[in-house]
Amino acid sequence: MGFVVESLKELWDTFLMLFIVVDSIGNIPIFYSLTSGMGREERIKIFEKSVAVASALLVFFAVFGYPFFQYYGVSFTDFKIAGGLLLLIIALQGVFGRVEAEALRSEDLAVVPMATPLLAGPGAIYMVMYLNSVYGLLPTLVSIALNTLASYLILTKSNVLLEKAGKNTILVLSRIFSLLLAVLAVSLIRSGIYEALRG
Repeated sequence: MGFVVESLKELWDTFLMLFIVVDSIGNIPIFYSLTSGMGREERIKIFEKSVAVASALLVFFAVFGYPFFQYYGVSFTDFKIAGGLLLLIIALQGVFGRVEAEALRSEDLAVVPMATPLLAGPGAIYMVMYLNSVYGLLPTLVSIALNTLASYLILTKSNVLLEKAGKNTILVLSRIFSLLLAVLAVSLIRSGIYEALRG
């Protein structure tokens, strides 16, 4: 029984940490701005492709990312401090707004900028490598799968969320997620510095 509870806690922890970084809810206004002028069916197809590409990127880096850094002698402590700083920068950008992302345009919006860097950006890529190192590959892959499903449902039903909650409410939620991400980033930096000094 204890093993099952611990496994469920690990799955919840990995899902929640990645969910905060991916920030599908906060991306709703940006995604709608990028797909303005499209019909609902075309917009849904773009959302589906962006989620699929982002998921594939995260799986790739979860499996091969950290071993690549290990090959070049990067320790887990180095990885934790650098990743924490990266997440902190991303969190601060989220807290103070990411209006510049709304101006981005691309020939294939589903891949750039929607799949990456908005969904599977540097922060999410770092997070899946971190989760694999701490919790193992299976919980990390399950977390990616659950976040893929969550992102798909959130984005494809985002018209309902925007109508019911309004754009301002979505932006407030995004700021809250960014604040939580900043707290997580500071925790990682503090832990990494402690490990480096102790070593």
